[in-house]
Amino acid sequence: MGGPGEGWVRIGDSSLPAGGILGTTLADEDLVIWRSMAGTPCVAEARCPHQWSHLAGEGAVDGEELVCLTHLWRFTVDGEGWKENVSGRRDRKGDLAVKPCVERDGGIWVQVRG
Repeated sequence: MGGPGEGWVRIGDSSLPAGGILGTTLADEDLVIWRSMAGTPCVAEARCPHQWSHLAGEGAVDGEELVCLTHLWRFTVDGEGWKENVSGRRDRKGDLAVKPCVERDGGIWVQVRG
């Protein structure tokens, strides 16, 4: 069988559980691999755009979002950034660059060229 084809690199393992977070590097780029609680894998730049906290160490999964624990910015699997205040109001903030990824043959693969 094998991976998804040319232009894709395996960077993670399908055994990453829901709510799991890992850090990795690909071509000198820090990335975070995380899985939403519904099981959706996501690969994104590892640094929060607010104050550059590394999300592999300073992040937590809350439902379908990755939360930066430093100042509670939240990111969707599409990379959209939000800040939610204590009363539930959500304000748009900086986004994360998300890499196209697929899960195949026991791995999480990212597209490195298209």
